[in-house]
Amino acid sequence: MCGDKDKFIEFDEAIRGNVTFTSHSKVSIKEKYMILIKLKDGSYQFIGDVYYIPTVKSNMLSLGQLLKKEYEIKMKDRILTLLDIKKAMIAKVDMTKNRMLLLNIETDVSQMHV
Repeated sequence: MCGDKDKFIEFDEAIRGNVTFTSHSKVSIKEKYMILIKLKDGSYQFIGDVYYIPTVKSNMLSLGQLLKKEYEIKMKDRILTLLDIKKAMIAKVDMTKNRMLLLNIETDVSQMHV
């Protein structure tokens, strides 16, 4: 989920619905499509099926959806490592003191044709 429309490359405006959080609060989905991210090795890759939700202040990544798409997620010693289906590292993240995993993904719409 992403609240910044500038991060998206294209939109599927036909997508509508809601996302329900564990607190039972709901937010409206406005659109979905792809975001181009920069990997740790400097290459680029698309993350698809990203929901645009204008009210979301922080971008959120679903580990369940990544597993469904055959990404590999390793968690050990307070570190999360995220690998794509080709085993290329997308991110390595340390857990914070309040047990959050803050993933800083670089996006670059200008590199769309790379």
